[in-house]
Amino acid sequence: MNPDHSTQVSRIYIESAGSGPDLVLLHGWGMHGGYWQGMVAELANTYRVHVVDLPGHGHSPYQHEQTLDDFAAGVVKALSEQVTAPVFLMGWSLGGLIAQQITASSPQLVQRLLLVASSPSFIQREGWAGAMTPEVLQGFADNLALDYRGTLSRFLALQVRGSEQQQQALRELRQQMYSRGEPDLQGLRVGLSLLRDVDLRSELSQITQPVCLLAGERDTLVPASVCEGMQSLLAQIETHVIPRAGHAPFLSHPALSLDVIKAFFAHA
Repeated sequence: MNPDHSTQVSRIYIESAGSGPDLVLLHGWGMHGGYWQGMVAELANTYRVHVVDLPGHGHSPYQHEQTLDDFAAGVVKALSEQVTAPVFLMGWSLGGLIAQQITASSPQLVQRLLLVASSPSFIQREGWAGAMTPEVLQGFADNLALDYRGTLSRFLALQVRGSEQQQQALRELRQQMYSRGEPDLQGLRVGLSLLRDVDLRSELSQITQPVCLLAGERDTLVPASVCEGMQSLLAQIETHVIPRAGHAPFLSHPALSLDVIKAFFAHA
């Protein structure tokens, strides 16, 4: 990524590139904004792209955020001096959960919402069977303090499991892992707790903006079957499943993912 501008507002780091309507990208748990670099190179031809490092990740220090609203409020505050609302908002995995919270709590800020391999509930609950079991995330949480590097490495492997381009995508993930320094351990713990505890289904059903879900057919963290659950909550949602992709379809299948992203935001 070659940003033409970077800044740290409220200690949240943001890189910006391109010109046009504002498009904000939020990354997943344990990651950072650098993972979007392939997308930014293409999207910056049409949009003013703002790539956020979430608190405790990349260049953004952890500031004792505890709740999903803490994370969302921090991102909104940082963006307030960078963008003109309403913006196009795209979030991957945990970033998608934060993006849902921003859209639900501050609807005037978001014009269109695109979720990549994300869900309002990452674990199975009553009426929400197409998700991980709580034990999967609890296992990551239990191992985090013992060996956080090993835990992150195993999480990366899960993200691409089953993907058609599994080895290539895993190499890309590992190459980027520590390119912006070490993630904050407490920030990682809190992020996992959000993935385990948050259920935004009722909030999501109140969203009126156009929403798109980009899913991977072979995703083991957010199964593609979540599309059916999302369709039951949002009449206006469009869903796209990338064949033979895992949890990071924009890395394993960038051309197909870009086609979906560009088409969705072009409809505004």
